[in-house]
Amino acid sequence: MATKKLREIVAKQVSMAIGLTEEQILPLINFSQLMLNKRCGGELSVSVKSLNHIQNPGQVLSDSELIKYAGKVAAKITHPGKYIENIAIDSTHISFKIKPSRFVEYVLGEINSAGQQYGIPRSNEPKKKVIIEYSSPNIAKPFHAGHLRSTVIGQFLTNLHKLLGHQVTSINYLGDWGTQFGILAAGLKKQNQTVFSTRSLFDVYVAANSEAEVNAEFKIKAREIFRKMEDGDEEILSLWREIRDQSVSDYSHTYKRLGIKFDEYSGESKYRQSAQDLTNQLKETNILQKAINGTDIIDLSPDGSMSKFVTLARSDGTSLYITRDLAAAIDRFKRYEFDNMYYVVDKSQANHFSRLFQTLSKIGHDWSDRCHHVSFGRVLGMSTRKGNVVFLEDIIEEAKLHMLQNMRASKNTKKFESEVDEEHVAETLGVSAIIVQDFKFKLTSDYRFEWDRALQDNGNTGVFLQYTHARLSSIRRKSGVSLNLDADTNLLLEEEAIQLVHHLALFEGAIQTAYTENEACRIVNYLFKLCRLISIAYKVLRVEGTPTDLAEARLLLFNHSQDILSTGMKVLGLKPLNKM
Repeated sequence: MATKKLREIVAKQVSMAIGLTEEQILPLINFSQLMLNKRCGGELSVSVKSLNHIQNPGQVLSDSELIKYAGKVAAKITHPGKYIENIAIDSTHISFKIKPSRFVEYVLGEINSAGQQYGIPRSNEPKKKVIIEYSSPNIAKPFHAGHLRSTVIGQFLTNLHKLLGHQVTSINYLGDWGTQFGILAAGLKKQNQTVFSTRSLFDVYVAANSEAEVNAEFKIKAREIFRKMEDGDEEILSLWREIRDQSVSDYSHTYKRLGIKFDEYSGESKYRQSAQDLTNQLKETNILQKAINGTDIIDLSPDGSMSKFVTLARSDGTSLYITRDLAAAIDRFKRYEFDNMYYVVDKSQANHFSRLFQTLSKIGHDWSDRCHHVSFGRVLGMSTRKGNVVFLEDIIEEAKLHMLQNMRASKNTKKFESEVDEEHVAETLGVSAIIVQDFKFKLTSDYRFEWDRALQDNGNTGVFLQYTHARLSSIRRKSGVSLNLDADTNLLLEEEAIQLVHHLALFEGAIQTAYTENEACRIVNYLFKLCRLISIAYKVLRVEGTPTDLAEARLLLFNHSQDILSTGMKVLGLKPLNKM
């Protein structure tokens, strides 16, 4: 790869200067981060502190001593060759400025060769089997903003792992079993409802849940209904299946609007029997104990003091969702033998997953350390103009309407062939705005959603990413030349071109960091900077109306920039637009 070739060039120079091997130095060399307000681009740097640590193990130097050390290293590089233009030092790095023509040639040449695989980190390690559980709405409760975060984060992780070549199975684990259904069924019976929609079910559930909080007799009826469900009462199970099917149908429509598909739809109901079987098996051991209140518990305390325990069954014998989660995890390992399983659930459930993983270990499953909780914070302020949002459909529709209003008010909006095309673009932009607004922050951060800010086309927004992608498509359509992969890149000598090429070289690092940290913001921030650099370059590097050889070189640069932007957007779960 070009980035590796350039790093090898620098490593060779440092190796000859201080006597370490190139293999020792290569991991210390990285592309310098661009500063948009400074003249830069085409630099690689090596960490002074790390270099000294390898050459002089155990030696600790002050900042002034590190500068002296860096100066001595740089002074020994007397023949930098035909690639390095100059060398600069400070207390943290030795920086190597690559000659612009060589730098552009190597990076764009590598993108030519790699094509769609450019920027994907290469590894000799075997690919992994990965399970990602996300979205997971409850059939008796609304599909709300919290489920939105789980859904888009989980889809991002699925896309990212697939990009890196891992074998991924995405699972939507529905909350379709438990006492909440008993409450809903009791509410339907009280209101004598036999025909319903997801929205009417929500209204019934809210009323029934409020009733259960103040009416002990109603609460007992709800528990009796769930007890009958677990015992296989066909009348109640028939109602449950009808409600579940209606909910899944509605959810599927919402997922389609978000561009999301799951490999497997599952749910707690799948494990109702295996959860009971697991409890019965554990009763035959000393692991499961009977508490004073009649519940079945497992002691998780390190000293056997019962200071920390997990409850697997109520006193009436009905299972809890952690019991069903245990059964689900065991079943998934039997079927998939996964290397990693990720649960994308909000941070309020951290204690639940800690106990889940500890319990798996306690009952003898040594693969429990392959299970991970990907936690995230809350969305604040996501409401429509009519009031608080309950259903995700409302959020998507509101985003679409906002964008239609903005598009029709803008003088720059292109004419569409039909109203359907216009609404498709508006919805795509609205969904992009929602996803990118979510991904701008660290996952565990709570954030406040603001419609006006999210839907801007000239700030750090999903609309800005889409606008830039569409503009690049327009450049190609209007260029007057064909894409030529053999274009003379030596003509790309402008600072704006070199900075853009430099940022393209950083794409792999952004992907790798996002993968290591499970953080979409690493890619989002990379794409924001990429789009700003494209915007700057667009004003200087005109394609239409310039000599053919120069137009071809500039078109090649913009084409590669668009390919990388498109790849990054797709990993985030966006659908890149070519016109808007």
